[in-house]
This record gives sequence, C-alpha cells and structure tokens, in this order.
Amino acid sequence: MNGFFTYILIASLTIASPGPGIVLSISNSLKYGLKGAFPGIVGVAGGMFLVALASATSMGALLASSVTGFAIAKSIGAAYLIYLGIKLLRSSSIKLKGDSGEVPLHRPSTGARFKEGIILTVSNPKPIMFFIALFPQFINVASPYVTQFLFLSSTFCVLVFLIHSIYAMFAYAIKARIMSAGGFTIINRIGGTCFLLFAGLIFYTTKFS
Repeated sequence: MNGFFTYILIASLTIASPGPGIVLSISNSLKYGLKGAFPGIVGVAGGMFLVALASATSMGALLASSVTGFAIAKSIGAAYLIYLGIKLLRSSSIKLKGDSGEVPLHRPSTGARFKEGIILTVSNPKPIMFFIALFPQFINVASPYVTQFLFLSSTFCVLVFLIHSIYAMFAYAIKARIMSAGGFTIINRIGGTCFLLFAGLIFYTTKFS
C-alpha cells in the first residue's frame, strides 16, 4: 500500500477540521459527560464507514457524476443540520442530577445518540467525494482491492473515533470552568447556531457551485 503514513496524515487533518461531527461530540461531552459522548462518536465513526462503502459502489459514482443528485444529497444533509440546530436552540437549560454536573435528567438513550451520529454522517455527501478522490491515491493495483479498501476505511473510522474522543475529553476537562447555572443553555445555543451555519454554508455552496 502506497504512502500509508501520508494517508494517516491527510485523514487526521481532515477529521480534525471543525465540522458538524466535531460539534456533536463536543456538545454531547459537555451535556452528558465523557461516557455519554461515546455513543455519538461511535455513531459518527460507523456512519463514516457506511459513507466509505457507498463511495466504493455505483451510488458513490452516481453522486460524483450527477450534479443534480449531489445537490439533492447535500440539501438533505443541510436539512438534517437545520433540524439539529433548531432542536438545540429550542432546548431549555438542562437540569442536573446531584452536584457532579454530569448527567442531565432528560438524557437521550444510548441508541438515540448512536443513531444521531450515524444520521449526521450519512446525510452529508461530501465525505463520499473525499473518499472517491483520496482512496485511489493509496490503492496498489497489484494487490486485492477489497482488502485494501477495508483496511483504509477501517483506519479512517478508527481515526474518527480517536480524534473525536480527544475533542470530547478536552471539552469535558474544561467543563467545570465554563459551566454555570445557564451554561447548558449557552452550549445548546452555540451548538445549534453552528449547525445552522454549517447548513447555510452547504446551501450556499450548492447554489453557487
């Protein structure tokens, strides 16, 4: 496999760039604690594997070659970001159990947070274009394609989990310093605004690209 460490570097920089998934991981860590953030992180990583799989199929080729299809897929992703943004903005200040400031009373189930991470990832078609552009650069034509694809995809998903976990751990570490009586309301507003901004950016690039 050609340039595996180069692949690691490119993938890590891409994953670490601020985006909806990062916002979700940080927001979950601040609201539900470090353990509470992991289901969403696993969901994002799992969703990324599904996106990588789609990029290797005819669906990925279709989205890459069809302007209309890609625009529709982007619009669906933007609509889901708007839903998440409004959901956070409408959330009231979260009350806490005990004095630890860690677990909200109305805590979504593990499955709900996992599903949210998956939907957030698969509703964004941009990673498909990334995989279509990136994977061929690191595929050795003399070796089995499926084995290499699975290895590259799995590596990317592991990096997603590790990097998002680092963001979540950092957010959790500074949680005590930034939380106050209305702290969760502020976090919800910041997270919701970020999701809406990402959605607006997607609609803007779809219209003018």
